[in-house]
Amino acid sequence: MLTKRAAKRKQKVVLIASNDSEIRSAISSRFRAEFCDVHFASRGVDVLLQLLEHETDILVLDLDMHGNVGVDVLPVIRKIRPRLPIVVISDDFTSCIRKVAAEQGMTFQVFKPRTQAEIGALFTATEKIMDKCEWLRSVN
Repeated sequence: MLTKRAAKRKQKVVLIASNDSEIRSAISSRFRAEFCDVHFASRGVDVLLQLLEHETDILVLDLDMHGNVGVDVLPVIRKIRPRLPIVVISDDFTSCIRKVAAEQGMTFQVFKPRTQAEIGALFTATEKIMDKCEWLRSVN
């Protein structure tokens, strides 16, 4: 079902960065249901390549990726795309992780969604962030 907000705006490009196939599948199905163009990355270097190759409206970044930890690529992402909204998901949001992610430029953080309700809440948050970014671009 297409929401009113989704019907009013152009198709958004979402990059989902996680090596957890269940999370990627669950999140992407919700975004695709709202007519978003979804791209995937499973490693930190893949995230950077995707951001260089594709215009992206929002990044959903799993901090629990193998190889480069998601928080390790945040400073580089900020250099490549300084205004890109980044929604960080993780199973571990200790105060240290929260602080480091916030200092490195995340926009929003949420525990890794496991239920349809949590996926819906994640989608709603990203939709509001994208709407706010679109509004900010229109007034500048």
